[in-house]
Amino acid sequence: MKRTALFAALLAAAASGTALHAQSADPVVIGVFGPMSGERSALGARFREAATLFAEGVNADGGIGGHPLELMIEDSRGNPREAANIAQKFASDDSVLAVIGGQTSTESMAAGPILAEAHLAQVAPTAGHPDYVKISPYQFRTTPTHAAQVEPQTTMLMDKMGMTKIAIVYFKDDWGMITNEMMTERLEERGAEVVLSEAMIPETRDFRPLVTKVLAAEPDGVFLASHYAESALFMQQLRQADPDLKVAATDTLNDPKFIELANGAAEGVVMPTPFLASAPAAQDFSEAYRAAYDKEPNYYSAFTWDAMLIVTSAMDALAEAGTPLTRQGIRDRIADAPAIEGVSGALDYEGSGDLGPREISYIVVKDGTYVPFD
Repeated sequence: MKRTALFAALLAAAASGTALHAQSADPVVIGVFGPMSGERSALGARFREAATLFAEGVNADGGIGGHPLELMIEDSRGNPREAANIAQKFASDDSVLAVIGGQTSTESMAAGPILAEAHLAQVAPTAGHPDYVKISPYQFRTTPTHAAQVEPQTTMLMDKMGMTKIAIVYFKDDWGMITNEMMTERLEERGAEVVLSEAMIPETRDFRPLVTKVLAAEPDGVFLASHYAESALFMQQLRQADPDLKVAATDTLNDPKFIELANGAAEGVVMPTPFLASAPAAQDFSEAYRAAYDKEPNYYSAFTWDAMLIVTSAMDALAEAGTPLTRQGIRDRIADAPAIEGVSGALDYEGSGDLGPREISYIVVKDGTYVPFD
């Protein structure tokens, strides 16, 4: 999709302080869901911000075949049962033509079968579980899979940080458990010793027993595969016991909310990232995002933007061909479309709902912000 006026329109509107108004024709509706409230709300906010910004740009540039793009945004609260309810709502509403969401693999997979039965394409920005795209041909994603992250994470731990005796602390959900399994296998193949593999139980607030287990295992570093709220609390309690132990994490901690909640204890945490706001391909997007929200986009923002790009590119292609916009038609066009250049890289589905390889960089928390880690 070539929207040469999209970023220009967004930046001009931000500079002038004017609102972007859509046409009055019947809207084209995309459902969006994620944790807009609760402990993952900072990530849901990224979904909402990026999707809204994208829709504003589309409407400023003429909409979809002359029709305004409208978002139906729903709050899953990070709960798979609520995600399933939202999926049913989308499925029952004939105006919803495609869906963006959810945030975790667990909620995305809970919604998947319902959306597939309704012939709704589901593009999940950050659901990396291998089984997500196996649900049906209607599931797509813009994030790397868990399997694709194993090698960059292993490189980070062993080659970049020099860890050989590693304690893995993982969140007890679908994503955390499979990440633990795959990382343990690969680290041991590489010759590292996994001296501890321990789950974070959901809703835990006292991590001191877990910290005691970690330190008793005498690792030279910790690999943290968890979500930002729990990880922030864990880091506070770990740093009280050992201020200097090396810590690396998954890219789930790439949000300023983690740094804020950790209250200084996030310093030195290293993580991979499949998106850098400073990358050349992301410059216009980052500028528009900063102008709209006064903050840097992160990979949750970028992958949501690219999910919107994938869906609306399919819609544009159908509209330009004079073909009616249908749920099935949109799904088929997504699957068969040529590669698109997104803000996170090339977007090309080759026979499945998974994109090709993504370039991975590394960042570290330093002086209360994220900076490149070499």
